[in-house]
Amino acid sequence: MEWNEKGRKIAELLKLRTPPVGVKFYEDKYEPEKAFRPSLYGIKMAVCQAIAFARYTGRTILLEADDFACPPAMLLYGVMRYDGGLKEILVGAEWVKDKSCEVEEQKLPEGKYRSFVFGDMTKMKEKPEAVLIFGTPAQIGRLIQAATYFGGGVKANLTAKTASCAEALFPALKGEFAIAVPGAGDRVFGAIQESEMIFAMPYNQTEKILEGLENAGRGANVSYPPSPFLLFTPRFPKQYREIADKFTPV
Repeated sequence: MEWNEKGRKIAELLKLRTPPVGVKFYEDKYEPEKAFRPSLYGIKMAVCQAIAFARYTGRTILLEADDFACPPAMLLYGVMRYDGGLKEILVGAEWVKDKSCEVEEQKLPEGKYRSFVFGDMTKMKEKPEAVLIFGTPAQIGRLIQAATYFGGGVKANLTAKTASCAEALFPALKGEFAIAVPGAGDRVFGAIQESEMIFAMPYNQTEKILEGLENAGRGANVSYPPSPFLLFTPRFPKQYREIADKFTPV
């Protein structure tokens, strides 16, 4: 399937530690073949945890309303309703000072989606609508270069909260590139390493990203990973230089 090959190509060009994660949401009930469903095993999962499951196991995972464990995600994904909204949860956990603080709530329409699918993009059978890529700042920087190879920029609206499940993903579902810096939940439940950031994109931009990864900076002899510039004479400490002045040729 074309998205499997594109996922492999992205991972190869960037030398990713884990494969890109493909995301597909369904308004009607949908169950991928051989997908992992947490509630069938007596557990619930945070969305970042489900994304990590796809990253690290290579399996496709399905979430429905009764699979969700994370209260903020339940509201953001529209599977539960609460009059106090996300702000009340954030204030209660002291992520924001008080209710007077402005909190932008990126959220999906209540009840719009019934099935949420996350999979290893190099293996999944469903065509993704958005893609999440986890990498080092150097790898994410290269993706930004690839995205801007065609002009424009990648905007970041960073809060380090709900990074993988919403902050990066929701703009990608709307057709935009996005980056996010993971906060606490992503690192505790989503197994995101301290060295990792997130790049998200709509799947229909994958061809452009691949073209950008292969060509951005080529005229300046830059690719990934960038080769260090080594054509210079290094300057050593004073003690080394003074002793070297006393050397005689052999």
